[in-house]
Amino acid sequence: MKKFVLGDVVNSDKGRRGIVRAIFRSKDGQQLYAIEKDGSLDFIEEARLSPAPRIELAA
Repeated sequence: MKKFVLGDVVNSDKGRRGIVRAIFRSKDGQQLYAIEKDGSLDFIEEARLSPAPRIELAA
């Protein structure tokens, strides 16, 4: 089961924040995510990602 969906904002284990643009499985069966940051894509395993905290703005 997928932990994240397209469009989710996530943090990598290296502290980088990005947006989930694609989700797929490797030949080994690992869940991989294509994360966009500043116009480039990083391909990261699900275990190395965490949800980014939501920022609530005052009304």
